[in-house]
Amino acid sequence: MTATADPQADDELLRLLLTPEGRADPYPCYRFLRERAPVLRTGFGPLVLSQYDDCLVALRHPRLGRGTALRASGEAAVLPFAGVGADADPELRQRFVGGQGDNMLFADPPDHTRLRQLASRAFTPQRVNALRPAVLAMVDGFIDDLLDAGEADVMAVLAFPLPVTVIGELLGVPAADRATFQPLVRASVAALDPVIDTNSLRAAVGAMEEMRAYFFELLAERRRRPAADLLSALAEARDRGDALDDDEVVATAVLLFAAGFETTTNLIGNGLLALLQHPDQLRRWRRDPSLSVGAVEELLRWDSPVQLNMRMALEDTEVAGERLVRGDTVVVLQGSANRDPARFAEAESFNVGRIDNAPLSFGMGIHHCLGAGLARMEGAVVFERLLQRCRRIELQGGPPQWRPTFVLRGLTELVVSVSA
Repeated sequence: MTATADPQADDELLRLLLTPEGRADPYPCYRFLRERAPVLRTGFGPLVLSQYDDCLVALRHPRLGRGTALRASGEAAVLPFAGVGADADPELRQRFVGGQGDNMLFADPPDHTRLRQLASRAFTPQRVNALRPAVLAMVDGFIDDLLDAGEADVMAVLAFPLPVTVIGELLGVPAADRATFQPLVRASVAALDPVIDTNSLRAAVGAMEEMRAYFFELLAERRRRPAADLLSALAEARDRGDALDDDEVVATAVLLFAAGFETTTNLIGNGLLALLQHPDQLRRWRRDPSLSVGAVEELLRWDSPVQLNMRMALEDTEVAGERLVRGDTVVVLQGSANRDPARFAEAESFNVGRIDNAPLSFGMGIHHCLGAGLARMEGAVVFERLLQRCRRIELQGGPPQWRPTFVLRGLTELVVSVSA
């Protein structure tokens, strides 16, 4: 498909990225882009893809990657949306990007392959299944708290404490330290957005440096007193002369801890809101618990915790029929792909019994989310137990309030009243 240059589509994309209204409900903007300019060559730089098949190809494309080395060397733009919105200080952005070289999320092969190989051992299907009984016990404890309160913010009582406890136990972060990471992670992930102001980027840099300092101290402690956790395993691998140095161990730990609760927190919050806004589907799932696996996929498709991904052309290539030169940026609108009627029948209908469901919420290709299986398992347990144990779940308060970030889509709070 030939790319479209369309100023009106550019304006719609910027409304999506820059305004509270666009972030609160991106789906009308997505529909507009899919219908008018599904392969959009923006007037300010990036190529933007909004249809499922094109997004899938881009995420799997062997010549599209993160391009961190190109940005750090000055071969490619550090700010993919340069000149748009309240531009961040380019030197500060360069500092942030330059500090991500040891992070597998921002790495390209062969470094990405080496970084991911060791960490992936903690997220095999067997390891995830072995965690399920412990997750079930945690979920029941948090639901006890919710029922005792009668009315509470699900984000604070369940959606945040569950995944941060799970990933904290897996990684080896002491329980007393976990809650302090929430504001640090929230500040740091703002730098994932394609447009960011200088103050937010400065906060992201500071938060990242604080988390790295913490994990360097914890790594030293695990060397003195190893434990049965992932950080100790990564430290042991380093000491055996395996594939990671200390900077890479710390970068991996920060990434896994942050990603380990951000996406799952958003899955729980976004998913529960979707069910409460579609009570017929909530009742259907309650009547038929066997729907759980597919229903979680529908929650991910309907309102993805991750809305956008970016890739860079590592060499001259082609995607969606459009020629790219080395350093070009491709924006992949995963949230739009998940509502593409060319891929999903009745795509604008929420259906917990949907079959043949393959949302792009956790990405695809070599950067497919390492903890996707863990997030799906946690989500399934949460909703199974909520529907089994809570006869009544009702929204309270005003309209849902969304966080100001776009790439990671989630609620600031979700107040509900419940009864057993």
